[in-house]
Amino acid sequence: MVCGKDGKEDKDHLLYTKKFLEVKKLLLLGTGESGKTTIIKQMKILHINGYSDNERKEKIPYIKQNIHESIYDIITNMNKINPPVKVKNEETINSIDFIVKIGQEGPNEFTPEYFNHVKKAWADEGVKETFNRSNEYQLIDSAEHFLNQIDVIQTSGFIPTNQDILFCRIKTISISKIDFEIPIPKKYGGGMAEFWMFDVGGQRGERKKWIKVFAGIQAILFLIASSDFDLKLREDESVNRLQESFNLFQDIYSNVYVKDAAMIVFLNKQDILQRKIEQGRKIEKYFPEYSNFTPSGREECNTEYEKVRLFMKNKILGIARMPVFVENMGMRPGKNITEQLKPRDVYIHNTIATDTKNIRKVFDSVHESILQKIVKDTGIL
Repeated sequence: MVCGKDGKEDKDHLLYTKKFLEVKKLLLLGTGESGKTTIIKQMKILHINGYSDNERKEKIPYIKQNIHESIYDIITNMNKINPPVKVKNEETINSIDFIVKIGQEGPNEFTPEYFNHVKKAWADEGVKETFNRSNEYQLIDSAEHFLNQIDVIQTSGFIPTNQDILFCRIKTISISKIDFEIPIPKKYGGGMAEFWMFDVGGQRGERKKWIKVFAGIQAILFLIASSDFDLKLREDESVNRLQESFNLFQDIYSNVYVKDAAMIVFLNKQDILQRKIEQGRKIEKYFPEYSNFTPSGREECNTEYEKVRLFMKNKILGIARMPVFVENMGMRPGKNITEQLKPRDVYIHNTIATDTKNIRKVFDSVHESILQKIVKDTGIL
């Protein structure tokens, strides 16, 4: 008979194992700044009663740090981009000097004087011009959102909205998990389905941790920042960010440890992509093969933006059509067997991770896809 502490630990382990086998496990993957953590936040908003006032207030220091990171990166790149940009108002120089002297880490205290200088700098047309050329250097996506709200953010009664929380950038350097439940449609038996969603850092240095959460995953949600077509990778500026995403997707798709997981791709940041294309940014400058891309007759394509979306979708499907071979150990040393993995469906969605309505609609479809796969593979939920 097992008793005492060891007995309790064994019982807890059995309960956890049973739970682990029953729960639907989703893994968010993608390069850094593709929107994975924003999806986690959306699940909390949609399925776990959102954020309390205390949780919202906890985000304020990060929001203020986002403001400093944004304005600092903009003004320190004015002279680095080619051609360089000058301030349009000489009075702005004093504010820029004030911010630069603080340094990259930010002030010890975010005072009214500090915010006044940031506001003056952000109002300068030269600073705005540099912001509009942010594809030439590294800048977080939330820059404009928070710099336009300085007056509100600096007040003592400021409480971040859902939108502020979704835009707030905090680098993911560990594995995090969120639990939530979603109703199961009656055609699948009804009841509730419990999900575990895992988020891991997407920068190159964080990817070695991914293998730790591959076991038992039912679906991978792979995020690609579609607007990254004209950006350089933060970790290696010789690499195009979007190409890095395609390369990483190919690595994950062909990974034997997740060969049974449903593969779902979010072509994220569609709002930024559309804005860039409508502003005249040319994707063929970075992906020359786009010049020869012609959508099939059954694909609706009325604008340049829609054509770019289809181009990216076809890049993903092209990767998924490539044969995948893995080497299995043979019965005798040196007698390995090369096996071709069977192709699997890839579900592609155009998303805006900061848009709760969009993510609610997309995740309803994702939920359906996952349930269909589980029923197909096992016959049970």
